[in-house]
Amino acid sequence: MNGFYPTTDQGLQALVAQPAGDPRPTRWYQLFKEMPKDPWGSNYIYRNPGQKNAGGYDLFSAGPDRQADTADDDWGGG
Repeated sequence: MNGFYPTTDQGLQALVAQPAGDPRPTRWYQLFKEMPKDPWGSNYIYRNPGQKNAGGYDLFSAGPDRQADTADDDWGGG
């Protein structure tokens, strides 16, 4: 799509609005009209580079306690 994943600073907002900072995608397009929310109404957490997924990115919900990096985080996968 854009040649690279957004940085942590650009975050998932890069799927809604074109990032202003570097690195800038050369062929950006909007994937969502607004930021998707997790089942508890909070923003998903995105990290690139990932802390849990070395060499990739982390994407997860903080879960019902809305605190990242706690036991109830929802990493999906099924």
